[in-house]
Amino acid sequence: MSKLYKSLVVAILLTGVLASCKGKVEETYVLTSLKNAASGDVVSIGFKYSFDSPNVIGAANNVALVREGNRIEFFIGDGLEAKLKGVEGKQFAMATRKYFTPYIHFVVDYLMSGSDTIMVGEPSGVKLPLLRPEAQFTAPEEYVVVDLNKITSSALTLKEIADKKFKVENAKLVAEQVPGPNGTETKLVLKLKNVGFAIEEMNDAMGAVMKALVKENKPFNGGVSYGAVPRGDRAMREKLNIGGDVKIGYIIFGGNAIMIQI
Repeated sequence: MSKLYKSLVVAILLTGVLASCKGKVEETYVLTSLKNAASGDVVSIGFKYSFDSPNVIGAANNVALVREGNRIEFFIGDGLEAKLKGVEGKQFAMATRKYFTPYIHFVVDYLMSGSDTIMVGEPSGVKLPLLRPEAQFTAPEEYVVVDLNKITSSALTLKEIADKKFKVENAKLVAEQVPGPNGTETKLVLKLKNVGFAIEEMNDAMGAVMKALVKENKPFNGGVSYGAVPRGDRAMREKLNIGGDVKIGYIIFGGNAIMIQI
């Protein structure tokens, strides 16, 4: 049986699943691999594809990253992160539509697990990051090289990076308690040799990328910017060994330079 014939048979079955869940036929999605869907090797009318229990490596609000081997693609959907938690640990199908701009990505229409169908749909206001192949990327000149091994939570050393953009190589990302307006709160922290920096609020796409780095235990390689040396509870900052906040400018991940869009 050819791959195309198999895909069409499964698509018919998936249509039947939607009919039984919702009382009528809504859509027909071709079940295939992420590689075949992204490359167009499998034909689908309306570019509708479904995926069987895709490997979601990171999700933040309306954006998720899905990995298949070395291929990583962006998926977007209204409240996608929360709805994926509803099928966590279960076998499920993800029904999507393929879009081509600003590059190939997928909008999630439904999540289906057993007899349950979770409506997702297209979100508003999502900004996908800029992508450039790693081999073709050169960091902007404003990102300078700093001797990060000398930086600690001491204000004296933090002055060396005040109001600077700088490169970071092979740092670790972890979720830790950091000083907040009401005591401490949990944030993603960029760990250098002698100090950590809390990641400032990101858009959904970059948040999904950061969570993917944590889940896959990948090092952070990229560029960040640091503002003024923080004032306030110095004792708490030094106890937690946090040097303040940084903003992410770009990350090298999955063979691409990923640049944030605000």
